[in-house]
Amino acid sequence: MDKKKLVLPGDYLSSAEEAEEGRNTYMENDTIFSATIGEANITNGCAMVNVTDKGLVSPHIGMQVYGLIIRTSLNKAIAVCMPVKEAEGEIRSIEFEAVLPVTEIRKGYVKDIRDEVKMGDIIKAKINKITETDIELTIIWPEYGLVSVFCPCCRTKMDLKTNIFICGQCNWKERRKIPFEK
Repeated sequence: MDKKKLVLPGDYLSSAEEAEEGRNTYMENDTIFSATIGEANITNGCAMVNVTDKGLVSPHIGMQVYGLIIRTSLNKAIAVCMPVKEAEGEIRSIEFEAVLPVTEIRKGYVKDIRDEVKMGDIIKAKINKITETDIELTIIWPEYGLVSVFCPCCRTKMDLKTNIFICGQCNWKERRKIPFEK
């Protein structure tokens, strides 16, 4: 059976018992690792890395991303991000963490970011700023916001109905910033 995934140099591919060392790989202590960036391919007992013509795209200002909120505090949220174009199959990229500051949620005053985004929510955002320590996101513009929300009471995925997220399980209702909201 074929197994394919994007790998970086040093990523684990296989044990020597499962496959032989192939193109763009190296073996260390009976373990096969990737020697380059590319698509891992383990076929017929041979582990190799195919370098694709689509280059690996680094995060940059203006890039649109989907982010899974993994932590929140009073003034910021942390999201694990993936470029929108990668989700659509147009580019290859790596996962990265980014910060969503409370000032980048909406144009008005936001008292607590946890009223706007919660852990487990999925947002569509744009990279606004890159510093030495952080990648900052924004959802302040109309085309950005929450695309998938989970109920804070029962963790069921909530449905969007007339600009309000409603839980089909417990009927909990929440208004959140959604894309194209004015």
